[in-house]
Amino acid sequence: MVKTVRRIVAGNDDTGKAVVLSDGPSPDVVLDPARPGFASTRLWVTDSAPARVKGVRETLNSPHQLEPPANGTACRVVEYPPERNYIGRVTESEVVAWFETMQSSSARVKGGHPYMMRTSSQDLCYLLEGEITLILETQEVLIGAGTCVIVNGVAHAWKNHTDAPAILFMNQLYAVDELALPPPMAAKASEDIAPPPEIAGILRRVVAGYDWHGRSCVISDGPTPNRFPRPSGSWFHELWTLDEAPARLKGNVDFGCKGRVVAHSPPFSGANWRISYSAPTKSKAPVAAITDATTSVAMDIGGGTERLQGSKVEGMHRTPSVDYAICLEGDRVLILEDSEVVLNKGDVVIQCGNWHSWGVKSETPAIMSYLMIGGEFG
Repeated sequence: MVKTVRRIVAGNDDTGKAVVLSDGPSPDVVLDPARPGFASTRLWVTDSAPARVKGVRETLNSPHQLEPPANGTACRVVEYPPERNYIGRVTESEVVAWFETMQSSSARVKGGHPYMMRTSSQDLCYLLEGEITLILETQEVLIGAGTCVIVNGVAHAWKNHTDAPAILFMNQLYAVDELALPPPMAAKASEDIAPPPEIAGILRRVVAGYDWHGRSCVISDGPTPNRFPRPSGSWFHELWTLDEAPARLKGNVDFGCKGRVVAHSPPFSGANWRISYSAPTKSKAPVAAITDATTSVAMDIGGGTERLQGSKVEGMHRTPSVDYAICLEGDRVLILEDSEVVLNKGDVVIQCGNWHSWGVKSETPAIMSYLMIGGEFG
């Protein structure tokens, strides 16, 4: 049975108050008859850089494609069924039909898998459930649940060799075949502080790029290079930052390399991807000491983040961005001006520049993924 994905859209009502605009299963699901159990569930798209924030209520009226709109982004959940259900039986015409259904015929490439593709995007992926293999032109990489994968516009496919479904969250940034410039670097790299053992499983980050012959390969595989303890006791793991749209695919530049400049809000026409860890409510974890004062200030006030003075809870803020926020483990409480929403594993929140804060009510840690897309309040 295909997994239903709960989607909460938060934004501002006609008076400017932060509210829940909608809450329910995403209505945009595409199946593949040749792959029983396969589903692409789209949750939101943006179609400009910076992203439109004010007055946006829905974006799923655009065609469901494999690629994001030009200068835009797409957020989706893809469920991959066990390959034993179809591999060896799927025909060429069925594969062609699926790419045509997704209005992305040009994305298909010949390779080591029937569904090999190359999209005009940087795909920022997190495996929520199961186990899957990333197929590249030069190698195959086994991916376990809790692994982060950046597919940098290369030929690839996903193979589920197990007997259970694999659930992959995918944030896509529109990209072009141009040379990428190195990212801005901080005057001092972040300290290599060991995170709590509870989040060891989310630290692996795999980046797929090109080898010298132009073939897809792994260019980085290891712990997240940039991680920052927060005064609240939470942790930020900075995986990728796009400084301006569109993303540029050539040059194998690692936009999450150690020591790169980071801020709480994303760049004006770019995006950033981070994963946060928040301790349980009853935890007595000490306040984390941030050793780099420059980084501390940047993470708190950089990039246009605004704080709401006199709010009902501490930490109420807003960012000039569209946020794809996904609950990966535990539960998380989204606190708005007039309500609270409890998120469980697999729930997705789309935020449109609204005032909000976050809380934890469970006795287990909460882990969240945030893709923050640069936008404007007005």
